[in-house]
Amino acid sequence: MNNKTRVSALAISSLHLRVIALALIFAIIPVGTLSLYWLWEDMIPIYGRIYRNAPVVETPYLVFCLLMGPPALLLGIIGASITVWTGKKFNPPNNSFLHRFSALMMYLSVKTMFYIVPAIMTLTTLTLLYRDYTPCPKLLISGSAWQLFWVNDENACFKPTRYINDHWPCKMIGEQEVCIQVDGK
Repeated sequence: MNNKTRVSALAISSLHLRVIALALIFAIIPVGTLSLYWLWEDMIPIYGRIYRNAPVVETPYLVFCLLMGPPALLLGIIGASITVWTGKKFNPPNNSFLHRFSALMMYLSVKTMFYIVPAIMTLTTLTLLYRDYTPCPKLLISGSAWQLFWVNDENACFKPTRYINDHWPCKMIGEQEVCIQVDGK
């Protein structure tokens, strides 16, 4: 009798489970969208700038960690959607399609975080070094420890007075403000 009381105290009604799963969906969708946006806006341009031999390449290393998000977030959306639909906890039977899918998504997410993310960070750094870029900590924006600016011209490495547009550093030289266009266009 004591075990039944504990189980019933932990049991959650179907309606509550559906509401929680629906709230989870509404939380996961913006996270996934923002993750994809940041990957598109912050990571992809790095390689275009390297290809164009831009004078400054901004590398926000923390954005590489977002690569692990899409598989886990996709699994979260699908699992929560099934929970909303059925009113039961998402727990697919062994060897079913959903079980294999959930295992694959978690496997991809973990392997991406531990193997692919460090490999891409390392390859990006090695590519920058190979293309004769050097790190320039002077361009570092205050509070951005996971971000590093690489320059291929020592004149582009200076302590900026301000930043414009998309982190383009500017410095006052006499009466004139000089800015470096970091996108290499």
